Amino acid sequence: MKMRKGIALLICLVLIVISAAGCGKTSGTEEKNNKETADNTGKETNTDKKVKLEILSLKTEEGPKKAFEEMFKGFQKDHPNVEFDIQSMTSDELKTTLRARAASEEMPDIITWMKEVEPEYLADLSGESFIQNLNADSVTAANAIYDKGTYAMPVDNGYIGLYYNKDVLTANGLEVPKTVTELKKACETLKANGITPFASSLSDLSVPYMSLIALFSETVFGANPDWSTQRDAGEVSIQEDSNWKAAFDLHKEFVYDYSDRDAAYNQTYDDCAALLANGKVAFYGNGSWALSGIRDVKQDANIGLMAFPISDNEKDAKLLCFPDTSLSICAGSKNADVAKEFLAYVASADAGKIWSENVKVSSTVTGVNVDYDPIATDINYYLTNNLFTPYGDRVLRSVFTDKLWEIYSYYMLGEYDWNTLAKELDNAWDIAMKAQ
Repeated sequence: MKMRKGIALLICLVLIVISAAGCGKTSGTEEKNNKETADNTGKETNTDKKVKLEILSLKTEEGPKKAFEEMFKGFQKDHPNVEFDIQSMTSDELKTTLRARAASEEMPDIITWMKEVEPEYLADLSGESFIQNLNADSVTAANAIYDKGTYAMPVDNGYIGLYYNKDVLTANGLEVPKTVTELKKACETLKANGITPFASSLSDLSVPYMSLIALFSETVFGANPDWSTQRDAGEVSIQEDSNWKAAFDLHKEFVYDYSDRDAAYNQTYDDCAALLANGKVAFYGNGSWALSGIRDVKQDANIGLMAFPISDNEKDAKLLCFPDTSLSICAGSKNADVAKEFLAYVASADAGKIWSENVKVSSTVTGVNVDYDPIATDINYYLTNNLFTPYGDRVLRSVFTDKLWEIYSYYMLGEYDWNTLAKELDNAWDIAMKAQ
């Protein structure tokens, strides 16, 4: 589907090479310089020209930062003339930065993909040979939001689920809960024993938001993968769908009510990872990007990963698995050729291994199978048993998800009832559909 126009259309700069014939002979020095800046076809080459690739990244965790630095060094072995300027920032910061940069026609070279960026601002990678190095299903899923073209090159496959500390459960005589009833019992037992069941944050609302994404992916899209198409056709609505309400109710009941609500106003994303790693809580809902932060706190933390229980049928619990980190080249890049060479390197087995080992995720590069963490066994269970869904917020229109992000916490905090919340979300869906 086409996306809403979000930032001003880029004006492509055309580089014109003007050659002028002189009346006299060129000096020996000039002839030498001209020869050194030409290839076998007589065209100018960038082989020795200093190039700085500017990358704007949403990956603020230490794992991805280390992976990027290692990949830069690997690329520079064969491209010593290339330097990198990578800037890590939040989603909101990146959106704001891109709008300003587009208006001034000074786009960066590469960005970690965001669905909010229209395809006309990105380079189509469809014909690039390095795309063939990647898992075809991952490439298709990463670009599902577009009518055609390949604008996002997926680097890894991510997930959003429920992390749990095995030692905390064992110490309190608990098994891993597989149903809602079992999860409720576990939380009550932990609470009675003075243990906060869930880590959550109210100073960084992106933390509880991740759990909500996982929950509606299960309750809505896990049950009906065609829900979005039916909603566009007017056959269903959020307000009348009990599965949407179930996701919000489960989110409030567990992620919010079983957290330390007073402390949560002072707890950050990093604090939540530390709480789980150090055994101060039993559960923490988040995505694959949170694993490196947990391991940074305690490398040998005895943790597992599960899908959120959503009913008393354990097979209803499906893990949200999807292409996570993707790279895109901006259409206004002045170093597009070099940027493509870097993406080709990222799509290599060497780079795929670097990324997987540092970020603790599975690689999309064909043939790269790194045993990056014991949690990989948990993920494989859901994949091999077809207990997963690829449909999360990334296949939803930006206008809708912007509104969801803005108001989702109102229900969690008791400021909205269900009808009020659902009515606003249905309205946002209709606006997003008309604006596509």
